[in-house]
Amino acid sequence: MKRRSYFWAKKREDSGRLLWLSLMQHLEDTKNVAGLLWEHWLGDGQKRLIEESLETAYKAEDLGKRVAQFLAAVHDIGKATPAFQTQKGYSNSEDLDLQLLEKLERSGFEGISSLQLAKPRQSHHSIAGQYLLYRYGVREDLATIIGGHHGKPIDSTEDYKSQGQSYPTNYFQIQDSENKIHQKWEQAQRNIFNWGLEVSGFTSVEDLPKVKQPAQVILSGVLIMADWIASNEDYFPLLSVDDAEVSDPSNRIQIGFSEWKKTRLWEPADLIDFEKIYKSRFGFKPRDVQTVLADTIVNTRKPGIFILEAPMGVGKTEAALVATEQLAAKTGRNGIFFGLPTQATSNGIFPRIEKWLESIRKDLEENENVSIHLVHGKAQLNEAFSELPTASNINSDYFEENGSVIVNQWFSGRKTASLDDFVVGTVDQFLMVALKQKHLALRHLGFSKKVVIIDEVHAYDAYMNQYLLEAVRWMGAYGVPVIILSATLPAERRVELLKNYMLGLGKEFNKKERKELAENLKTDAYPLVTYNDGNGVYQIKDFRQSENKTITVERLKEEELLETVEKELLDGGVLGLIVNTVKRAQELAKTFAEKFGEDMVNLLHSGFIATQRMQKEKELLKIIGKKAQRPKRKIIIGTQVIEQSLDIDFDVLISDLAPMDLLIQRVGRLHRHDIKRPTKHKEPRFYVLGTSESLDFEEGSSFVYGDYLLARTQYFLPDSIHLPADISPLVQKAYDFEQEIDFGDKLNVRYIEAQKEYKVKIESKETKAKNYRIDNPVLKPSRRCPENLIGWLKNPNPDESEEKAYAQVRDSEDTIEVVALKVVESGYGLFGEDKDISADITASNLAKQVAQNTLRLPLALSKSYNADKTIKELEEYHMRHLPDWGNSSWLKGSLGVIFNEDNEFTLNGFRLKYDEKYGLQAERV
Repeated sequence: MKRRSYFWAKKREDSGRLLWLSLMQHLEDTKNVAGLLWEHWLGDGQKRLIEESLETAYKAEDLGKRVAQFLAAVHDIGKATPAFQTQKGYSNSEDLDLQLLEKLERSGFEGISSLQLAKPRQSHHSIAGQYLLYRYGVREDLATIIGGHHGKPIDSTEDYKSQGQSYPTNYFQIQDSENKIHQKWEQAQRNIFNWGLEVSGFTSVEDLPKVKQPAQVILSGVLIMADWIASNEDYFPLLSVDDAEVSDPSNRIQIGFSEWKKTRLWEPADLIDFEKIYKSRFGFKPRDVQTVLADTIVNTRKPGIFILEAPMGVGKTEAALVATEQLAAKTGRNGIFFGLPTQATSNGIFPRIEKWLESIRKDLEENENVSIHLVHGKAQLNEAFSELPTASNINSDYFEENGSVIVNQWFSGRKTASLDDFVVGTVDQFLMVALKQKHLALRHLGFSKKVVIIDEVHAYDAYMNQYLLEAVRWMGAYGVPVIILSATLPAERRVELLKNYMLGLGKEFNKKERKELAENLKTDAYPLVTYNDGNGVYQIKDFRQSENKTITVERLKEEELLETVEKELLDGGVLGLIVNTVKRAQELAKTFAEKFGEDMVNLLHSGFIATQRMQKEKELLKIIGKKAQRPKRKIIIGTQVIEQSLDIDFDVLISDLAPMDLLIQRVGRLHRHDIKRPTKHKEPRFYVLGTSESLDFEEGSSFVYGDYLLARTQYFLPDSIHLPADISPLVQKAYDFEQEIDFGDKLNVRYIEAQKEYKVKIESKETKAKNYRIDNPVLKPSRRCPENLIGWLKNPNPDESEEKAYAQVRDSEDTIEVVALKVVESGYGLFGEDKDISADITASNLAKQVAQNTLRLPLALSKSYNADKTIKELEEYHMRHLPDWGNSSWLKGSLGVIFNEDNEFTLNGFRLKYDEKYGLQAERV
């Protein structure tokens, strides 16, 4: 078929040069890229999913690849319409628009140059493409992929089926179907469609297979990815408007694709000698938990989800990484996602993953490159990540010869980061698999390629859990292995995770089976591995029991706190005090500083400038981390940040009452290392503040955790804890809500009230989450659940910003962050320094350093009723005092505040005061 080069797909004016790319060339580029992605980027697991999802009587090799190429070959067919061809360029001169219209006039589309359409925007080329395919008899499962290739499928069938009747001139220039111009448009569009069938290996529309819904999502992702790569002018340049076609088509695709692709597919071999692997990867022999998990995976035929519950410090991370290599080999996956609760924990794990990757790279043929990404809001400021070589500007000869762990810059965009082979990040990235958000198919494409590891699952609340369960369900639909790591899980959550994964696989549970599953998985055995093998569910409970550590637990009244601290430190030691709110931590730190001296007290919480918090964490590790030179006497006060991520060790620990699983996390920082201690602290002692015989709990703790969980924890809290033996039994008791508690007639009323409040809060969170959460994968279509993507991303409150998406999956108030500076001479500088940097602020290295000094404002300033006013004041202040930040790529878009000589700043009715020892404090003016 003769190529038609009179339609344009892209046009641009560059320094007086008039450039374009014909529609046929762009379709061919995209079709070729899709084919190469199939051959060299998609993994066997993804290909198998697509191939097994195709229903057709048409027999042909590489049918999945042909479908992917067909979609790419016709994806922009909607551009072959008057509505698109008459669009003006955004910043072009009229010359380019006129020349391209003249091409059409010369090709027989008379009158197109003077055409004035009434409503051209009603027929966006993606919708136009879906309508044209519908006219040609293509089913909705494939046609909707074309309609959604700009990121969002249509919300209802009414959005496209009436297009030809409602806006005929948008499609055919002339409404009269007997008119030769109308017929010329129809014939040109049909020719493109027939070409798309032919070059993809199909003889007619009837040959196109029916595709199941999960595979439709992956094919959508492949199409969007292929379109974005083919649209990148660094890889596939535009032509002069005078050139009809590229001079060397075959060379164009080879050069373009090799410019984009910087790494080969990771295809791990089956692991046999685990002792050798552990020695090679980590430098030690595998421990019992690690060996049991590895052996379990060896013996699974159809592995899926693995839930590993084990104590802190037994090597769950290393166990998961070796399991990843095993599962990737078994299921045809080609990378990992390692998700953690916070930026701090993600940063902490990143160097360990990079070291593991470096070991993997040495096993590859020819020392090939492997590409890694750290994904969270401040990833570019992470030292280990930012120092990795960047694929777009590395010395290619050197790295081709020597290999490296690199960063491929194409994957640095927020929409593309999850597509990279090896990704470390906050768990939000995985939770957003279940969030209605534009270009969601790209995220699904990226995760369907990997083994997914989610760490510290106990840290996720009921709202986040809704997204977690839905994301896990979709992983089941894709056959993606999922590894869940936790110190321990309530039995109910363990059951929900496993059940949702298996529902994704297509397993159907009746009422009796659900009850049996819950009963069978209800155990307080510890450590514990829970997993599925196909439709079978199993648990491994037989582990070598490690020696128990007995911790004495004492309930402490608030008025006894000072005296107890003094008594505990009489002969020396390091005392930890973990409380539930920043304000309480600050108040106690001041009280103790007055009593024991400023040098005796260290404080850590989230209300410090980011760089200072990192420095405080490093200092803490130096004095009470592994192999540290410990001080004779010290008081460390902190909030939840201490329980989540730091490998630190206290001689004695005091904690506010918190839910049982979090208390146990805190206890994990007590006598953590095998070291010599002061005589008084030979035996570990754990004090709990805030228990209440009247169930009237401390205000901050009550606000953060709710009285119901605090009451249950208090009820089951023993006088001594044996670690690790008591970890699971205590957590199971506290979270077994079917187990009734009798507090006595008077208190039962208060307890039942707290229980009702808890249930209402949980139901509210779950309902709210469902508004933004995608539906379950459709595995068995019905009238109510058709097997296509129409309405898949229909969102009552769409918001495309990544920041809003993070907030949505965490149910968090919009936290407002600023860059914190202080007055220095006539300009400004950083806290802790006395140099005026204002004149040099756009210098790249300095701007990057400044950008790291972020500070989270108090929630009072970011509440829904206050946030807009806060931001407006910040923007006005910014325009007056920091206008040149717009010239820096590091600072552009950031808001800054300059604290005065007294380290104060007034904002929206609050006086903010920053203290380098105590952090940010706020009071109403």
